[in-house]
Amino acid sequence: MGIEKKTFCADLILADAIIDMADEDGITWQEARSKIINSAAYAALYDFENGLWENGPDYFRDYYKKIA
Repeated sequence: MGIEKKTFCADLILADAIIDMADEDGITWQEARSKIINSAAYAALYDFENGLWENGPDYFRDYYKKIA
């Protein structure tokens, strides 16, 4: 799979995870986005060697919570 498709998948996961985090934590989507983007989980999502991008937003959110 090409880098563009992997990036697209990661972008979709990121968008869903931001909305989910905002809803669950009672914060704005901007705050949720900032928290995620400034985390090691964000870097891992776009490191296509580890396969995190192949999982859904729920898996990513669990991963984020574990390493945050």
